[in-house]
Amino acid sequence: MKKISEWRYILLDTSFIVDYLSDPTRFASNPVKKENIELAKSIMELLSSEKRKIKPQFYITSITIGELKRLETESVAKKIIETLSAGDVTFLPYGKTEAEVLNKVVFAWKKEKQPKVTQKQLEDDCRNSGCANFRNWISDDMKILSCVKQLCQQKRLDVILTSDERTFLPIAELMELPCLVLKKENFPTDLFGELSNN
Repeated sequence: MKKISEWRYILLDTSFIVDYLSDPTRFASNPVKKENIELAKSIMELLSSEKRKIKPQFYITSITIGELKRLETESVAKKIIETLSAGDVTFLPYGKTEAEVLNKVVFAWKKEKQPKVTQKQLEDDCRNSGCANFRNWISDDMKILSCVKQLCQQKRLDVILTSDERTFLPIAELMELPCLVLKKENFPTDLFGELSNN
């Protein structure tokens, strides 16, 4: 995977955007969530640095726009563009082409004799951790990822950023997409423990 300083094409998953927009002080009693929020903010700060040679191209899917119900605004898309002023924002639709990509992936997945992960495993994991509407989550995650599968094949996707390691990451790995979960150990740090561009 490329270094942060080399990232140009970046898909922001719903969970990453929610963390980025959250106030870390509200999560003092949940240190893991607080660290994710702070990490999301640090990543966006690095990506918006004036010293950065590459201007980021952010991708956000139409599925994500529908999931961002907490942004109480008339136009979620406009709010996202204002919030992500560090780079260009492209909204990816979910249409017939993306649905076909998803169907091919699911068909290949079901044909595998020893799949890395099964849909039942994803559902069981969600159910055991108390997720509500887990089938919708899994379906939406698959739709989001099918929107960027072609971009990856065209070398127009460097990384996908997510906070969801329960369903989103396994599906991204299954689809062989470059995905990083918001965990400090997944990102380079300098001698002071701060996020590094390398």
